[in-house]
Amino acid sequence: MTTELTPAPIPALAPAPAAKGTKRALGAAVAAVLAAAAFLVVLHVDRYWGPIDPVSAMLSDYAWTPGWWMWAAAMLLTSAGSVVVAAVLRGRGLLRGTLTVVATTAWCAGLAAVALFTKDPQGNAVTWVGKVHLGATGISCVSLPLAGWLLGRAHRNSPQWRGYARWSRILGLAAVPFFLPFLIPFAANVAFGQHLPTVATGLVERLMAVLELVELLVLAGWAWRASE
Repeated sequence: MTTELTPAPIPALAPAPAAKGTKRALGAAVAAVLAAAAFLVVLHVDRYWGPIDPVSAMLSDYAWTPGWWMWAAAMLLTSAGSVVVAAVLRGRGLLRGTLTVVATTAWCAGLAAVALFTKDPQGNAVTWVGKVHLGATGISCVSLPLAGWLLGRAHRNSPQWRGYARWSRILGLAAVPFFLPFLIPFAANVAFGQHLPTVATGLVERLMAVLELVELLVLAGWAWRASE
């Protein structure tokens, strides 16, 4: 007499601990970026904390307002969140190529330097701290759109990542026109010694910052999907 054995049902596999830990880190990174955005919103709507004109004054001018600590915290939180997103993309084999890695690293380091090295007050003598700040600002503004475009281009033909790659490229290219109000006067000054007037540079910089924030959130979503 034979007894037919019925196989025991196989329980559903739980997510790997490493994947769960990665998603927790990404969740914390997104929370840090959203907290940074909240600080910047407060600086724009509360005239006590941020008593400057958002159309003409640069974002870095918040370093000389009562809300300076919110400005510094916003930059450092965004930098920290970006480091986590970049590390996950790198660990999943998506962030590759020397130029892409350098651009992403420059974005993370540039934001931290912007917070740690304060802009010179308007009309004051230029100091080495202010020069470091200006350099870090320029590097951080350019590096994330460049990294996003390169990352999107590298995966544009991937069936799995085509959607993220497309939006990453679009947002990277969309930021380019916002560089022109800063680059053209600078180039004219270097080439011809003429100081061209700049119009609404504060507003232009803020629009560019919004695009870069969206780009960062797209990359965070990409990293989250890659962690599943």
